[in-house]
Amino acid sequence: MWWKGLDFATKLPFARDRLVECYFMALGVFFEPQYFLAQRLLTKVSAILSIIDDIYDAYGTMEELKSLTEAIERWDASCTDHLPVDYLKWVYRALLDFYEEIEEEMAMQGNSYPVHCAKEVKIQPYFVEAKWLNQGYTPTFDQYLSNALVSSSHTVLIATSFVGMGDVVTQEVFQWVLSRPKMIRPSELVGRLMNDSFPRV
Repeated sequence: MWWKGLDFATKLPFARDRLVECYFMALGVFFEPQYFLAQRLLTKVSAILSIIDDIYDAYGTMEELKSLTEAIERWDASCTDHLPVDYLKWVYRALLDFYEEIEEEMAMQGNSYPVHCAKEVKIQPYFVEAKWLNQGYTPTFDQYLSNALVSSSHTVLIATSFVGMGDVVTQEVFQWVLSRPKMIRPSELVGRLMNDSFPRV
């Protein structure tokens, strides 16, 4: 219902519809029934970030991407009015609404701290990649990799899914994830290199 309500297939025909893929990925991570909320959150954030990735990689103009980057970095609903085109407003609103949904869910559980951690969406690396493409610049492998590992969004995916795991995940765990520990980096590397090695269809 949520995805159909967003109507991205009609509003954003250029973007890949990866909801089913995102669901199965989340199901592989959280197959236990008690982690249904974590599974749902991981599915949703993956689907939204997939759309945002397509905007930066294949569709948005540099002016549009600059305004979206600034809006996401400010994380303020009033920024919606300053976005230059409707499709950016829809995506930005969907991102804000998703995290508002998490805040409401956590408020009912009396635990709002995790939401702050889940909002650690690092959007600047997406913009850097778009600038490189726009300028025809080929980064060195080291430049590419240091930027690409952050734009893989693994940290935000992990933090957001942890929000749905309840009391199992403590404040210390969130701090650990946000520090991008070495344990997460192989996953970032494999995910990013696989994503960048296959053509988009």
